[in-house]
Amino acid sequence: MSNQESEFPLVNKQAACTVLGHHTEYGKIGSLIQTTFDIAPHLASNPAAVPTTSRVLLGESMGTQYELYSLYATSIAQAVAAMNPHEKRSLLLGIALKPTDSMQEQKQVFHCVIDLVMAHTVW
Repeated sequence: MSNQESEFPLVNKQAACTVLGHHTEYGKIGSLIQTTFDIAPHLASNPAAVPTTSRVLLGESMGTQYELYSLYATSIAQAVAAMNPHEKRSLLLGIALKPTDSMQEQKQVFHCVIDLVMAHTVW
């Protein structure tokens, strides 16, 4: 065993914001989703639209919240691919959002969260 210290190879960031008067669930996972690229982004004709596959590792795996969380994970993975077409690592997304039936509220929250993620890149 070596006495040398090595840096852990996984980089993560946590962020929270207030959306529609509600503070996002900072520090909570809620659901943990893994999203992988179906093909290498640099081989896709448009890396920003590379096909992905998502699966729930923890939390709700059916219903509207699952569909919404899959949309978040796919959108973030495709944004990563657009910025770095040679990225091949899986995306792990821990997310917990208050459910809402309002499509307008869902869109506002979606844009806020995506903007927050893009402002705190680790790739």
